[in-house]
Amino acid sequence: MNVIYYYYFLFYTKILKEDEPYATTVFALSVSQGFVVNVIINLIIINKFCISLNEWIMIMFQLIILLLNYLYFNKSKLARKIIKQKPMFFGHNLLSIIITILFFIVTLSFMFWGPIYSKYLLRTHCN
Repeated sequence: MNVIYYYYFLFYTKILKEDEPYATTVFALSVSQGFVVNVIINLIIINKFCISLNEWIMIMFQLIILLLNYLYFNKSKLARKIIKQKPMFFGHNLLSIIITILFFIVTLSFMFWGPIYSKYLLRTHCN
């Protein structure tokens, strides 16, 4: 996650030029991770109990992930260490950019296909 964090941070400092890049990076990374976590938990609950998570529980998971990322990256001052280290995947900048973009696209896609697949499972698996 350190490499992903670093490249999200670069995006928010070099391209979007955010006023609070550390906070924005933690928020964006948390949202990305939250999409994945919410879809996986929802699919497990649908398979086991034939119910879907309501939006408030999903928001709670998002907030927990945000809090954990804040504590992990900002409160522990790890974020500043990551920025100084400039981590990369296998020492390649271009590969790191590509993997970060793919991570963002894949995690963002969970927001779209997750609800569709959840409804499909509820209709087919639970009837």
